[in-house]
Amino acid sequence: MIVVVNEKKVEVDERITVAALLESLGYPDRGVAVAMGDAVLPRSDWTTTLFDGARLEVVTAVQGG
Repeated sequence: MIVVVNEKKVEVDERITVAALLESLGYPDRGVAVAMGDAVLPRSDWTTTLFDGARLEVVTAVQGG
């Protein structure tokens, strides 16, 4: 199935969770925020199984000045 992450189409397994997707894409364990649709997804909901056509925005915290 296809999901969209930061405007890029990604082919994934049908049973993938948000957490597993982030890991497979190489995102760090900390300093990451995810929005699905128009709502921020709390980390406690990252066990949510994705669906075909899901749209996610993923941002990472950057340190610096």
